[in-house]
Amino acid sequence: MRYLSDDGKVFDTDRACYEYEQRIKKEKENEEKLEKERQSRLNSINKKYEDLQRDIAEYKKDYGTKLEGYFTPFHELLMMLYR
Repeated sequence: MRYLSDDGKVFDTDRACYEYEQRIKKEKENEEKLEKERQSRLNSINKKYEDLQRDIAEYKKDYGTKLEGYFTPFHELLMMLYR
């Protein structure tokens, strides 16, 4: 008897099919977890960057000079070059 997994792969035993499906399920869960962690970290970075931009604008308004040497994201550098 042959066994068919959810994604259409054929196995000779029920056990092999079950183990394969469990492995695929675990891999998918790990990918989803990593994606959530990545998104959370990106959100944190964006929040800190917005805070930095706000502080720089306040500094410029208060003291009339622009701070130099802070991190500029690549996409913003490109936008500056193409304006």
